Amino acid sequence: MLETRPPVGGATDGVAGGSPVRRRLLAIAAPLLLWIVIAAAGWLRLTPEVRNTLWAEDGKVFLEEQYRLGFAGALFHDYAGYLHVVPRILVAVASGVAPIDRFAVTVSVLCVVVTAAVGAAVWVLTAGVLRSVVARLLLALVPALVPLGPMEIQANAANLHWFLMFLMPFALLAPVRSWVRGILLGVATLLAGLTEIQIVAFFPLFFVGIRNRYRWPIIAGSLIGGAAQVITTLTHPRAAPTVPHNTVADMVLGYAVQPFAGSFTWSMPTVGRQIVSHGVWVVVLPLVLAALLAVAGFWFGAARQRWMLASMLWGSAAVWFGAVFLNPNEMLAFAHFDDGRWLGNWTFRYSASASMYVLGAFIVIADIALSRGGLVRSGPSDARDAGVSWAFRIVGVALSLVVVLAFALNYSMDKANRQGGPVWDQQIRMSEPQCTRTPEADASVQIAPGAQWAVTVPCAIIDQDAER
Repeated sequence: MLETRPPVGGATDGVAGGSPVRRRLLAIAAPLLLWIVIAAAGWLRLTPEVRNTLWAEDGKVFLEEQYRLGFAGALFHDYAGYLHVVPRILVAVASGVAPIDRFAVTVSVLCVVVTAAVGAAVWVLTAGVLRSVVARLLLALVPALVPLGPMEIQANAANLHWFLMFLMPFALLAPVRSWVRGILLGVATLLAGLTEIQIVAFFPLFFVGIRNRYRWPIIAGSLIGGAAQVITTLTHPRAAPTVPHNTVADMVLGYAVQPFAGSFTWSMPTVGRQIVSHGVWVVVLPLVLAALLAVAGFWFGAARQRWMLASMLWGSAAVWFGAVFLNPNEMLAFAHFDDGRWLGNWTFRYSASASMYVLGAFIVIADIALSRGGLVRSGPSDARDAGVSWAFRIVGVALSLVVVLAFALNYSMDKANRQGGPVWDQQIRMSEPQCTRTPEADASVQIAPGAQWAVTVPCAIIDQDAER
């Protein structure tokens, strides 16, 4: 029978029984400990070169505009048609607390900490939505351990918006039974909205429990942030694409090749080689099987599990198809690739962000299977048929292991876009002699991803920090 009842609140919050004081302490300590663990895991994935290399907009846009406009003037200044409030705050903090030669590594630290906070928040917010502690833990690890993460989107402010967007469906689906929680989540969704316009894709989730007034601050924060982004992009539109849009076939095949396959390997050239050797079916057939699993998840899942599964699938589609539509590129014309193009299969940042939701969908399906198999205490076990129960258990455990293996096998990688530098502190030291000779001038400091990217830093700042 199709289960439609939502889980009982608190039944799966991961907090052991005992006195009320002990439960409250554990409810606070567990997320804090998890935050630290996730941050450490995310930091250790990064090579020293990646940690100490400044990425693109972090320097050329956010840091330069802070020098030119000041914090208040830059905070709501648009870039490429959008607001980027949280990245600008982090860049302001990094430039304020660290000497200029430590700026890049400080930005990396702050971004890792914020990403880990998203993971810890996911752990908290899935209590009462998912039934398995294992599933909740795996979901919390996704932002830090997503296979494609270190390639471009992790540990830089320019791509922090993807992780804030990942938080949105959890914030909108979490049970809210107090004004404190509602207001805190409202602030979080406001900041997410002021950083990423695509949060509007999750606005349909407003209608889940909309009569619960404790959820109204969350809805209000989302609406204000989303509205500010829409107004910004209408008044400061981004440049129109100069090349034709990619076809629907390009987008669909690209989804199978990039965010789907990229959920299990960071090496897109390896995926390309497999396609050359075995054809596109090597990625299409697994995607079809995954779609069938999703259908089964909708059939057997409880109400909140189905909403969470739908939001994961919708999030992956919104990020990938929206990004490809708005950013047409011949490198995204997957349906028209020849063998040479497949062998040079490139990794796009949209792939990494969309793959977080793909992994999330697998984890939610695992949660459904584990609860149906009776491995979760509060789950609606199909114990009437031992064979069916065991089938659910096998599927749930297998899917969980697939995600764990994806995390483990892709934990270390040395092909990130920042791996080759230029290392920030070395660039600053090279600028010191010039700044000593001409202290009133500016220094041009090279950053990733290429020679066309450089930051203009006032020599007064470099000289001041050099004297410390």
